[in-house]
Formats: sequence, C-alpha cells, structure tokens
Amino acid sequence: MTHDTRRSALRKLATAGAALLLSRVVPAGAAATTPATTKRWAAGQALDISFTVATQAGGRVKRPYVAVWIENGQGQSVRTLTVWVQTSRPGPRWIPDLRRWYRANSELVDTVSSATRNPGTYAVAWDGKTDRGALVPQGDYYVCIETAREHGPYSLVREKVTVAATAFKKTLTADNDIEAASVSFGRA
Repeated sequence: MTHDTRRSALRKLATAGAALLLSRVVPAGAAATTPATTKRWAAGQALDISFTVATQAGGRVKRPYVAVWIENGQGQSVRTLTVWVQTSRPGPRWIPDLRRWYRANSELVDTVSSATRNPGTYAVAWDGKTDRGALVPQGDYYVCIETAREHGPYSLVREKVTVAATAFKKTLTADNDIEAASVSFGRA
C-alpha cells in the first residue's frame, strides 16, 4: 500500500500544472521538430579590422598599449585578436590601464601579448573563432579597440557589427588616440 506524503502530492500537482501551461504555450510536437535557426560563420570569411593610433609629438608620451578583441551581443569577450604591452621591467604596472579588456581577459596577457608598437596604421583579422577555437554563429558582435599610454590618453572604440553571409564595410567612430578605425567582412 503506497501512501503519498503531502510533499510528493504537491510535487505531482506542480508538475501537472507546468505540463498544462506548457501545452497551451507550445503546440504539440513543436519542441521536437523546431530546426536550429542559428547559422554558423561561413568558412573562408574574415572580419578585417584596421585602425590608426595617433602620433603624439614631444613630451614623455610612450608607445601605446593596445588591445583589439571581439565581444558577443551580451558584451562578453569572445576572442582577443591582439594585445600590445610591455611585460618586462616596469611595463606590467600599466597593463590594467587597458581597463575594459583587462577586466575580462587579464589571464591571457602571457599567452596573447606582444611588444608595443609605434603609432601608425595596423590591421588584424578575425576568422570567426573563439579564444578556444570554436566557430561562432552569425549575428551581432562588438569590435573593441582600446589604447592607453603611460603619459597620454586613454581611448576605447566599441561598435556593433552584424556578421551574416553578405560582405560589408563600415567606418567606426574615432576616439581620442584612435584616429581612425574601420572593418570589412568578406572572403579571407
């Protein structure tokens, strides 16, 4: 003889209520037959990012620290493309000045950083993969370019791009030490 406890009876009642509610919201069989609508990044496509770091004249202005990375639509870091910092002598002390990148990616400094560069125009490319090597779906992403200097300005360019199957070009807004920036998407 089985006796239901009050707790198990309430659990069964809650389960039945949830099933009833779900049956009214989702048509029968729809959950099992809904195809995946997320399209993957097209193979052979790349997002090319070009940017110009301003030339500062005179004074104690040093080479800029630069980070370029991609964030998803929720603002989470997806892929760090390049980081230019000084990791020896007094250099590491200024790495946290790349504020936005550093908060989410500080553990990557030793694996992705390279030497600082003189001001000028540079380009990097994103192949649609995450830091772990997985291919991302098409959709909205943020291109982020951040610069900081020891005795100079801080700059952050962060703009949304929509990656789909069609090629595009877009000019990004300049900010302080980042004189110009643009992206283009198409065949790699």
